[in-house]
Amino acid sequence: ERHPVLGAELLLQAGGRGLELSALVAFEHHLRPDGTGYPTRHFGHHQHWASALVGAAAAYTAVRAPRPFREAWGAARAMHYLESGAGTVFDAGVAQLLAGLVAA
Repeated sequence: ERHPVLGAELLLQAGGRGLELSALVAFEHHLRPDGTGYPTRHFGHHQHWASALVGAAAAYTAVRAPRPFREAWGAARAMHYLESGAGTVFDAGVAQLLAGLVAA
């Protein structure tokens, strides 16, 4: 669970100016609209839309790929995960947008 912080630090140290959004996305991509996720929020900041998009897309592609501990999920199951997590696991608008893109 440290990779968001380490990734953001790496981007800021390596690229500095111009990579601020990339660093923010690296830092926030595991945050959830219900206030959970990681790294733990210590302030009332809302997740950037780009972070929400990357987080939802990464989750969708992760469940569609096989892992050593589980089979790849089928398209219908992955879509259900995306849609059922709208508003809690994923930003509702982002989940709807991504579901529309995947279904097209």
